[in-house]
Amino acid sequence: MSSPPIAVPELAAVRQELATTDYALVHLLATRARLIREVARVKAEKALPSFDREREGAHLDDLLAKAEGAGVAGDLVRDIFGRLFAASRLEQRRFLQARGEHFKIGIIGGTQGMGAFLARVFTGGGFEVDSMGLDQGASAVEVASRNDVVIVAVPIDVTDAIVRAVAPHLKPGTCLMDVTSIKRAPLQAMLDAAPTNVDVVGTHPMFGPHGVDFDRQKVVLCRGRGEAAFARVKKLYESFGAETLEASAEEHDAQMALIQVLVHEKTMVLGSVLERLKANLGRSLQFASPIYRTELAMIGRMFSQRAELYADILTVNPEAARLSHVFEQEAAHFARAVAMSDRDSVVKRFREVAGYMKEFATWAKKQSDAILDDLVRHG
Repeated sequence: MSSPPIAVPELAAVRQELATTDYALVHLLATRARLIREVARVKAEKALPSFDREREGAHLDDLLAKAEGAGVAGDLVRDIFGRLFAASRLEQRRFLQARGEHFKIGIIGGTQGMGAFLARVFTGGGFEVDSMGLDQGASAVEVASRNDVVIVAVPIDVTDAIVRAVAPHLKPGTCLMDVTSIKRAPLQAMLDAAPTNVDVVGTHPMFGPHGVDFDRQKVVLCRGRGEAAFARVKKLYESFGAETLEASAEEHDAQMALIQVLVHEKTMVLGSVLERLKANLGRSLQFASPIYRTELAMIGRMFSQRAELYADILTVNPEAARLSHVFEQEAAHFARAVAMSDRDSVVKRFREVAGYMKEFATWAKKQSDAILDDLVRHG
C-alpha cells in the first residue's frame, strides 16, 4: 500500500491561494469572451473585418512590455494570448458569418485543391455551395448559370478557356471571380467574356488549401467591374478571417514575381541541387539547426505538390523572365566567388545588400527570432 500524503500546512495554504487565483482567471476569461462578442457585434454593424493585424500586433507588443516589467516570461505571455486571440477571432468569424448576407456560390473546379477547400469552408459557414469538377457534379455551364457568385478555381493554363466557355451563360447580377496566382490575363478574360450585366472581381488567396478557414491569411483583390460585387467578395473573405489587400492586376503580378516566382525558383533550384547530389536528407536533419530544418521543410513541401502548379507560376507571370535573369546573374556572381575562394567579393556584396535591407532587417530579425523560438520549443 502507498503511504498517505504528508500534510504540509504551508503548502496547503499556497495551493488554496493558487486555486483561488485560477478561479479568478476563469471568471476573467468569461468577461473577456463577453467583451469579444460585443466587439463582434460592432464589427458586424460597421462591416469591419474580424482580423486586424496592426491592432493585434500592437496589443501583443504592449502585453509583452508589461510582462517584462512584471517579471513574467515573454514566451508564456505570447503562448497564452496567442490562444486567446485565436479564440477571439473565431468567435468574431462565427458571429459575422451568422449575421452576414448569404447567397449561392458556384465553384468550377470545386472538387480538388483550392476549389475543394473553398467549398468546404463556405459550406461550413452556412452558404449553399454548388461544386463541380472533372470527376463529379453538374457541367461547368450549369453551375455558372444558377448561382449568385461563381468562382473559377481551375489550373492557370486552362483558366482562360474555362472563363470564356462559361461566362456567356451567367445570369444578370452574378459576380464572376477567379483564384489564380496571376491576375492580368484572367481578369481581362472575365471582363471580355462576361456580359456587361455580370460583375467581375479578380482574387488571389495567398495561401494553400489547408486549415479551418482563412484565419490570418491574406487575399489580394483586383477590381474588375461592379462596386457592389467587389464589396460582397471582400466581405465574404473577411468574414472567414482573411486580411484583404486591394491592388491593380499589374501591381499584383509584379509583386507575385517577387513573392512567388523568385522564391519558388530559388526553392526549386535548391531541391534540384539536393537531388543532383543525392543528399541523405534524413541524416542531414540530424545535424540541422532550426533555420536549416525550416528551409528543408519548405523545399520538401514544394515537391510534395503538383509540378504543373509551380511550372505555371514560374512561366506564366509576364514579369518572371526578367526576375529569373537577375536571379541567374546574382547566383553566377556568388558561384564565381566561391570557385575562386574570393572572400572579399562575398563580403563586399553582403555588405551592399545589408545596407539596402538595414531598416527591413530590424523587423526581419524580430520576426524570425519568434519563428525560431517557436520551432525550438515545439519542433
